[in-house]
Amino acid sequence: AMKASTLLRSWLERLNTLGVVQKTRWHWTGWQDGHLQFDTPQGPVSLRPKATILALGGASWARLGSDGKWVDHLHRQGISLVPFQPANTGILVDWSPHMARHFGQPLKAVAFHTKTRVSRGEAVISETGLEGGGVYPLSPDLRQGSPLSLDLCPDLTQDQIAERLRQPRGKASWSNHLRKKLRLDKTRLALLAEFCRPLPQEPVHLAKVIKTLRLPYRGLSPLDQAISVAGGVPFTELNNDLMLRDLPGVFCAGEMLDWEAPTGGYLLTACFATGRWAGRAAAQYCTLPRQPSKIKD
Repeated sequence: AMKASTLLRSWLERLNTLGVVQKTRWHWTGWQDGHLQFDTPQGPVSLRPKATILALGGASWARLGSDGKWVDHLHRQGISLVPFQPANTGILVDWSPHMARHFGQPLKAVAFHTKTRVSRGEAVISETGLEGGGVYPLSPDLRQGSPLSLDLCPDLTQDQIAERLRQPRGKASWSNHLRKKLRLDKTRLALLAEFCRPLPQEPVHLAKVIKTLRLPYRGLSPLDQAISVAGGVPFTELNNDLMLRDLPGVFCAGEMLDWEAPTGGYLLTACFATGRWAGRAAAQYCTLPRQPSKIKD
């Protein structure tokens, strides 16, 4: 299987051959007298480059470096920022005790519905709620408090479900009848029992519940547990070269910009694209006469 570490090493080797100097364990502490200030293993360092590209990430997974503390440095320069919010993240659900046996189990063959979005994909039932690709794309709606419902049989219409439920069930329980006629697994049956007890006895009514099972949630997982974030530097603060309008020579790229992606793959692609965009613009900027600094101390 392809590993990200292998790709990263190849990139770093290529950068080395191009003469890029890498400085690790340097901590940016802001600007002073128009100069970038760094705490380094060798002590404080002050630099005044002609062009600077900020690619500082968002504010999720702080333990890996994306702590969002750069926000303070830009605020001091008068840059307006959009507050960070979790994106591509799980939802918090207050389960009843009977759901504990299903923690860690996958939820498959379902479709998630909000007011404006439909996501068909898997999720995992966790102690705190639901995690997985099925719920991540719904983050924009869920942040706004949109109702969330589950279609437990997305391949069947409501009428088809009702027709199957009308078939004689003999002495079989409703659960066994649902399992046999609709192929509902234990996880989906557990959710049905969790959020719709007692079950409607009329097939038409039960079919409607199965297609639109309301899933109450109390919010999104915390920011530090999100795969990515919304918020950051709005495009109104940037020109067409991704340069800050009020800080000539300072460019921004990646997740620190105010946008969000539906999956990690889109996230990486857009980060690469904005990095290339800002990099080319910064290189072009370096060919121009140096502009007066507008950086505030």
